[in-house]
Amino acid sequence: MKGLICLFLGVLAVVFLQPAPVAAQAVKIGVVDLQKFQKNSKAFQKASVSVKKKFEDMQQKLNDERNALAKLDEEFKKQSMMLSLDAQEDKKRELEKKQRQFKFMYDEYTQEMKDTEVDAIKKIMKELEKITDKMAEKEGYTIILERRTLGLLYFNSAIDLTDRVTEAYDKQHP
Repeated sequence: MKGLICLFLGVLAVVFLQPAPVAAQAVKIGVVDLQKFQKNSKAFQKASVSVKKKFEDMQQKLNDERNALAKLDEEFKKQSMMLSLDAQEDKKRELEKKQRQFKFMYDEYTQEMKDTEVDAIKKIMKELEKITDKMAEKEGYTIILERRTLGLLYFNSAIDLTDRVTEAYDKQHP
């Protein structure tokens, strides 16, 4: 009888003394495809066009400078036979100076292009983060992933939020 009471108390202890289960909350996951966003967002396309225009302007300036440098080099080669040694040295120094200036300009424009692109991407990503934060908070998403997240091999299209995020982003940038 004593063993039966101990067994009964032991079963009761196991049943009632277990930690209370944490309120089970359903996990809600969403996915955003940034490439699809870039392709479909009209506001992103406008921003992209302005960045491309700036790149093209810089590229045109570089091409003009490169052509002027090539023309100067060609003139130097044509005139080198007729010039005195001092004049040849002066022209050669002038050409080398212009080449250094072109290289400096090229490096400066390349860095400016990279900086412009990085700044534009950062700005857009911050705005997308705000949009997805609001969406997650409002609709109870536990996590929202980017489509190309490492390890994400498959997702059901029902959890794809790209179109909704694109629409919200475009509304912010009419």
